Amino acid sequence: MTQQWYTIGSFTFPASWGAIIASFIITFLFLFFWNRKASDWYSNIIFTFLLVWKLSVIVIDFQTVIEHPITILYFHGGVIGYWLGLIAALTYIMVKKVDHPTTIIISWMVTVLVYEAVLHILYNHYLLAGIQVLLNLLILVFFSKKAGDQGGDTWAGQLLIMFTLVQLFLRAFISGFEFTVTTWTYLVMMTYLIFLLNVRRKHIE
Repeated sequence: MTQQWYTIGSFTFPASWGAIIASFIITFLFLFFWNRKASDWYSNIIFTFLLVWKLSVIVIDFQTVIEHPITILYFHGGVIGYWLGLIAALTYIMVKKVDHPTTIIISWMVTVLVYEAVLHILYNHYLLAGIQVLLNLLILVFFSKKAGDQGGDTWAGQLLIMFTLVQLFLRAFISGFEFTVTTWTYLVMMTYLIFLLNVRRKHIE
């Protein structure tokens, strides 16, 4: 998918950035009204991710930063910095034990739902945006109902896998399947969240 750019005043940004920012803000607002505690740790996680991603340029391009410290304001850590930021965010979740795994999964699903919908809209894929929102909402609602039932953790893992496969299928439908940063992020998050569910199940047993 060819990157599409937008301009607001003197600021030019890719569609993917617009979708990411929208997903963070809308998910935070959703959590704020649904579960105030979740909105607190979600904002901390996002801050951790962005801070590490931004400052990772110091490690990745140390020589340039030493010679021109002002570059910290204008540059970030790129793809390597992104993965460092994600690792930092996931470590925060594990160390702080922020919430029940199903609540974390719901916050992740909402983030992805908004990101994919906004991204498709910015690329003028309105029909695909509608289909993706509908499918994701159905899985999310079903997930919310099943999470509190007996055996909810098993349902949670299965629905998370289904949710991830829906994103990968629709992305493959647009431009063919390829391992992009987004694709790997979905797979890493799915694996990590299933791991959290298994850890919780062992503690209960």
